[in-house]
This record gives sequence, C-alpha cells and structure tokens, in this order.
Amino acid sequence: MNVISLDRCAGLVFGFLFHDGAAIRVNDETLGRHLAHPHDWRWLHLGLADHRARRFLENFPPIPPEARELLLGTEDRIQLHLTPDGAFGILPDIERDFADQSLGSGRFMFWTDAQHLITVRRHPLRGVEQVRSGVEQGLTLATPAHALALLQEEFVDLVETRLAALTRDLNHIEDEVLADRHNDQSRLGPLRRELSRYSREFSSLARAIHRATGARRAATGSPLTDHLPQILQDVEDFDRDAGALSERARLLYEEIETRIASTTNRSLSALTVISTLLLPPTFVVGAFGMNVGGIPWATAPHGFWVAMGFCVVLIGLCWFVLRRFRILP
Repeated sequence: MNVISLDRCAGLVFGFLFHDGAAIRVNDETLGRHLAHPHDWRWLHLGLADHRARRFLENFPPIPPEARELLLGTEDRIQLHLTPDGAFGILPDIERDFADQSLGSGRFMFWTDAQHLITVRRHPLRGVEQVRSGVEQGLTLATPAHALALLQEEFVDLVETRLAALTRDLNHIEDEVLADRHNDQSRLGPLRRELSRYSREFSSLARAIHRATGARRAATGSPLTDHLPQILQDVEDFDRDAGALSERARLLYEEIETRIASTTNRSLSALTVISTLLLPPTFVVGAFGMNVGGIPWATAPHGFWVAMGFCVVLIGLCWFVLRRFRILP
C-alpha cells in the first residue's frame, strides 16, 4: 500500500495498525516505526484538549476540508455524511470520568476512508474505551467501517444496560406509589431527564442515518452503507423503549402530582372546616373581652363556664348548619 508520511501524531490518545485481523497498539513515539511494517489500515484516536492534536488534523493531507472543519469545530449536533470511499460526521457516546461514573452525553467526531479511521473527542468516552479494550484483548476489526459500526453498537449496548437499570428504578418507584408508601417526586426528576436525553440521542442518530442514506445520497457507495441498516434498526428499537419508559415516568409523575394535590385538598378542607366552626366562638370570646360595661355574666360566679357553654352550643349549631347544607361530608 502507498504509505502517507505519518511519522508522528502529536496528541494521539491511542492508535492501532491492523493487518490480517491482528492489531498493533501504537503511540506518538512508535507510530512512525510501525508504519514501515505491512498493514491494511490504521485507527488513530485524538483528544482535542491537546493543542498538538489540532495542529496534526490541520496538516494531515488526506482529510478533506469539510471533514477537517467538522473535526476541529464546536458543532455537537449528531450528523453523518457519506463519501464514495468513507464517511465523516459526529456520533453519540457516553462520557466517562476518572471514576467511570459520568453518564452525560458525549460526542466523537470522525473521518474515515479505506485506510484510515480518525476519531476525535473532547472528553473521555465509554464506548470508545470499551472498543479499544476489546481490540487489545483480540477483537478483530476488518475495516474502518466495521470499527465505526462497532463503536455505535457499543453505545447502543451501554444505553441498553442503563435502560435496564432505569426500568428497575422506575418499577420500584411505581410499586411504592401504588402502595401509597411514597409520594416523593425528587427521584423521578433525574430519571426523567436521563430517559429524555437517551430518547433525543436515538432520535437524532436515526434522523442522521435517514438523511445520509436518502435518495439523493444512496449511490455514494460508501463502505459504511452496509452497516447502517442494522445500526438504524437497533437505534429505532431503543428509541421506542426509551420513549415508552419516558412516558411511564411522566404518567407516574402525574400520578404523584394527583396524590399530592388530593392530600393537600383534604388538609385544606379540614383546616377550612375547623376555621369555620371556630369563627362564632371567636366572635363571642372577642365580644366578652371588650373592656366596657354591661358585659353579661360579668359578676356571676359561674359566668365563665356559661360563656364557654354558649361557645360549644354555637360550634354545634354551625356544624349542624354545615351538614344540613351538605358542606361537610
């Protein structure tokens, strides 16, 4: 094969050279030495946090201008562009931190042709790391298009695992709500946000594939075209699953809202009744508390108890009136 000058790749996170199904791990210092050996194609993964990676992408001749602009730009909209010998675009992944805890949306930009797969990321990604680990353990990647398809399959698998965990959480919350043991919405909020994010990711990826394989572009002959139908099928399946879970979470949120509103209404109704029953006695007590002459029973030895009895009678009378007009249940 005609080897393009690629002695160094500053900013390289990891790289592989593939020959007859076997992969050789390379880094910036060893890349030039291994390029002299026969190989079929190469995968270079760069981090844009290193400014040297930007310089490499700016000066690597095989990358077409439109792909270079996408690799170096700030665009994060999922998109896919097919070319006669490859593809370029932005695809989804899941971010990872040093503790492997982050579940945020991630992106990697890519460009590929028959001999190269260059992937670029701004933050560490779970799916890319899983595929890298698989290659180091003997996973065979026949072509750049195969590697790219596997990256998306890994993303789908990661989301599938996460959706299973979210389903268990949602089932537990639903059981508690229906048993009237739990009316706290705080746990539903993060769950709904995550489900909504996955639904958006799958919908965007499905639209990107549909646009790339539309009637106007179907004749490109890109090697990636053969892998897209299976990816699209998986994406649409999990888009429906994420949408169904999101709808369940929304209905459960509304159920909790209804229960909270019902409890609040009962409490307000009880407080209203108590306030209504106490209004007449409050008036009587206020009247007897005026510092004026002529207060009834002011000098009677049992005047206080007579006034209290009068208040009780008023409460009973109010209760009877409220029941008579069906204001009280």
